[in-house]
Amino acid sequence: MVKTIVFKKGKFYVVTGSKNGKGNYIVLMSMPTAIHIITAALNIKDSDPSRGVKALVVATACGTSTFVIIPIGTITALLAAIAAYNSAVGAQKKAKWRIVKTSLKSIMRTFQNAMDLVPADAVACCESGGFKVKKVSIKQKNVFTAERGLESGTVQLVGNTSRANHFHAWWVSTDGINFILIMGTSDADNLITDLLPNKRYWFQHQLRMAKGPHGALQTLFVDVL
Repeated sequence: MVKTIVFKKGKFYVVTGSKNGKGNYIVLMSMPTAIHIITAALNIKDSDPSRGVKALVVATACGTSTFVIIPIGTITALLAAIAAYNSAVGAQKKAKWRIVKTSLKSIMRTFQNAMDLVPADAVACCESGGFKVKKVSIKQKNVFTAERGLESGTVQLVGNTSRANHFHAWWVSTDGINFILIMGTSDADNLITDLLPNKRYWFQHQLRMAKGPHGALQTLFVDVL
């Protein structure tokens, strides 16, 4: 039986069963969702003969983005660097391009920081600055699963299990450093609800054995939508 772990007023509560007028709840299950991180990339190669034109497109997009406000002085300096690159010849052209590229990457880091704060709008934020959207798989041990639930603010946790007498211990964190013990459950499958959307949560799981030894402490994180 799947259990729902509800976060209310700083505490977690476990609810089981189905909605039948007797104070129980239906647990909504979700299809598996791949966990990944959205990253920004500068889609301009150093060998691209049109890199000056493409850099201007990115600079214009960065200056008009509604997700990230880049200071006008930064955009003005970038436009001047692009103009200097376009008018340069010979060895100077290569040196001028390095200045343009460094400036673009600096602005891209600002966009990436903004994207990390709004995972639900990360793609739109990235594209608003003229950057390429790159999806990177999370490099973490997939020893148990933590997936976005069907509804906003929910996460489905499934821990590894054993035929021996055991229970499951769960922790949650909002910074990946300080973890709060949710509680122990007999079920390996739990739905966490009432989490804040557009926020990253870390979850830990440990299989506790009646006669030992206990399983390894396992950690995953999810960007909640």
